[in-house]
Amino acid sequence: MHLDLSYARSLPLMLANRDRVHFVVVGAGGTGGWIIGAIARLMLEIESKTTKIASCTIVDFDVVEAKNIPRQNFQSSEIGLFKAQVLAARYSLAWGCKISSATQPFCQDTIGCYWNQLTVIVGCVDNAAARAEMSKCLDRNYNDRPPSIWWLDCGNHASASSGQVLLGSTNRFSLERAFDNPNSPNFCIHLPSPTVQHPELLVALPEELNSTKLSCAEIQARDRQSLFVNSQVAALASDYLLALTLTGGLRRFATYFDSQAGTARSLYNCPQTFKQFVTKRD
Repeated sequence: MHLDLSYARSLPLMLANRDRVHFVVVGAGGTGGWIIGAIARLMLEIESKTTKIASCTIVDFDVVEAKNIPRQNFQSSEIGLFKAQVLAARYSLAWGCKISSATQPFCQDTIGCYWNQLTVIVGCVDNAAARAEMSKCLDRNYNDRPPSIWWLDCGNHASASSGQVLLGSTNRFSLERAFDNPNSPNFCIHLPSPTVQHPELLVALPEELNSTKLSCAEIQARDRQSLFVNSQVAALASDYLLALTLTGGLRRFATYFDSQAGTARSLYNCPQTFKQFVTKRD
């Protein structure tokens, strides 16, 4: 029997010390709609327990439709309104957080360029084009150690009850860049981006290329997804965000689960695991 020692060999992630933390949630539908509430609470914790300023921008150009209810975090009175605006207003008013909205497609310029800020992009989309834009944002990290921009990608599979959360910071991954001291490392500095971990995330699915494009809700109905799979992904991603921005000590960068089988597994920050993600261009 093979004994997996990757967790025992793993190193904690070390982040840049910044005065501000800004979350950018891309996609406010199935998963994004559920994760906003957790981020609002996390923002309150960050500001109450540290000297940092926390803010959030929700990016989504879709409006609430009847078919979004009850799977997504909306109600009938919100039909016809922009999802991003609904959630930003709901949680900024309820919790007194600084949450804004953007109702146009995500692009690199959306995250801005602020001095002394840690930016965490939370991807909750179902299309390759948006993931490609999020991936490009990590190119700004090339000369940063530790990086200032992180991308946490959330997704669920075509099967009814499974999904994953992937965390990364660079598209040009190497073992030398991964650690504070490659010869005798104490901390992990960089992680392979979600699209380095899973290049297929940049491949458009047939429904994306179809002129009669299906909505996320229609795809979910077609695949008979579990009613709660999106909230499960959101809960898992929220735990990553907590460790990433507040409690520290994060030793994993990818987690996969299947609620029907009752299983979950993670990949950990250690050289043995990282070797498969080294990119040739660095």
